[in-house]
Amino acid sequence: MAETLNLNDKNASSEPTLREIWCQFSNDDLVRKAHRITDHEMAMLQRTALLGECRSAKDLLFMLSIIRQTDPR
Repeated sequence: MAETLNLNDKNASSEPTLREIWCQFSNDDLVRKAHRITDHEMAMLQRTALLGECRSAKDLLFMLSIIRQTDPR
């Protein structure tokens, strides 16, 4: 039983936290340039990321596409 708990602990700790995902994404200048992400879009993505729904950079890029479809700018 203890081995199962330790195995689960390792799996849980190997997944990046939301904050880690956001930090990595927001500091990746190549991704930002490749997708032409503006400061306004980054601010909106940051709010989205901190809501707890984003689990990867792909999720953030998906949210970027949603933001671009709905933002009148």
